Amino acid sequence: MKSSVGRGALILIISGLVCKFFGALFRLPLTNILGIEGIGIFQMIMSVYALLSAIVTSGVSSALSKLISTARASGEMEKARKLYALAIKFALILALVLGFIILFLSGSISSLQGNSQNKIIYMLFVLLLPLSALIGVIRGAMQGYEDMTPTAISQIIEQVAKFAFGLIFAYIFISGGATKGVFGAFLGITFSELLALIYLFFSAQKRISPFKARSTKSVQPIFFKAVLPLTLSYSISPFASTVESLFFVTLLGRAGFESEIATKLYGLQTGVVGAILNFPLIISMSIAVALLPKISFLNSRNDHDGQRMVIANSFSAMWFLLVPLVFGIISIAKDLYAIIYPSLMQDNLVLAWQLTIISGIGVLLSAIMQFLVSILQAKGYFNYSLAFNLIGGIFRIALVFILALIPSINIFALPIASIVNASIVCVCSLIKLGKVVKVSFTEFFLPLISSVVMHLSLLILQNAVSGIGGIVLCVIVGAFIYFICALPLCMQYLRMLISNIKGRVT
Repeated sequence: MKSSVGRGALILIISGLVCKFFGALFRLPLTNILGIEGIGIFQMIMSVYALLSAIVTSGVSSALSKLISTARASGEMEKARKLYALAIKFALILALVLGFIILFLSGSISSLQGNSQNKIIYMLFVLLLPLSALIGVIRGAMQGYEDMTPTAISQIIEQVAKFAFGLIFAYIFISGGATKGVFGAFLGITFSELLALIYLFFSAQKRISPFKARSTKSVQPIFFKAVLPLTLSYSISPFASTVESLFFVTLLGRAGFESEIATKLYGLQTGVVGAILNFPLIISMSIAVALLPKISFLNSRNDHDGQRMVIANSFSAMWFLLVPLVFGIISIAKDLYAIIYPSLMQDNLVLAWQLTIISGIGVLLSAIMQFLVSILQAKGYFNYSLAFNLIGGIFRIALVFILALIPSINIFALPIASIVNASIVCVCSLIKLGKVVKVSFTEFFLPLISSVVMHLSLLILQNAVSGIGGIVLCVIVGAFIYFICALPLCMQYLRMLISNIKGRVT
């Protein structure tokens, strides 16, 4: 990877691993506190929050990263300040409007989800959404300067605070029932967002201040040209998740499942399997975030060779790390679930493992999708990004409504629909980007072949070992087998790392 992309991605990956560690520490006891039904409620509310958070943060953050990077390339620092000030105003107003709309509709949304008591949780959105909006804007501005450190540190603060306050409040409120326990968890999340925002505000003031910007009218056309399609584009996936959370229990009910069983199945896929399989996506998301401003910078200077080199190196590094992680998780998933969810997996272990296998394919495709969409946005193809995500999202929702009604498929409708969604976006993006994205045959297939060999070896090893010690042994042996099988690439990346270190020293 180009050094700035590599450093930025490495910072985000490290912070992502720390955040995932605390996220797991949060999710595991939270699941045991709330139970499968409670975690199902938590995921239903979280899917709505993810949609609204994407609307107020993701599009603005990515647009700001791209536009500030482009302004830097041409030396227009006043323009960068104006864009930052405008983004704050836009995101804050949008967040407040959406927060009060949700407050007004909280009863209807809760009834649609099958639990009218959820209304109390949605009231917190009036505070949560403005906090999320401001966090997204500041992170986007810093990423436009290719400075990933504020994003990384704020993410760690956010996760540590969520772990502390979320679990404490969930434990305190759970005596009033599952819904009250979920309310406590979201109250803790609100506190964590506040602390992260305080850090980001003072950190950003050292580099760029919105208070020094003059009138923002001159930057409004380019800002809204980027923000509107990007906001819609980033909203499609969480919108699909929200639709699933609103209707999936009802769909399974029509397929013959009781409401309680349907909620547990939804919680199993989204709260248990989804939680562990989101771990590898830290790598792809970190690289995509670091890649966007770099490609924007090179694209504004018409450096096509530089773009191709950065894209190829970034994808190869992402794929080299991502594929074995996914196969490794699939390999140890059954034993891992039995240990971390002992009371919840008595009747669900085989089902959870089957969901992990299918969802793992979706994770690999989703990682490629994130990477390609980031390039589309960096090159200014905002409308194409929106169109491709919209097509994929329509197919995803349609498949969920069709497949969930088939009793033999039931919960598997969710990962299958996600696979189709990611596949459509990937194919469309590759057609549009054409020769900009080039990856060598070896760098794509060697990690895949090595990971399959690792997986098959671990299946044999698992017959002889068990428990936590067995999982640790599988991780060590799996890593050794993968690196031996992929030795040519290991040596290639080692040489690149040494070269970068020497270059920085000299």
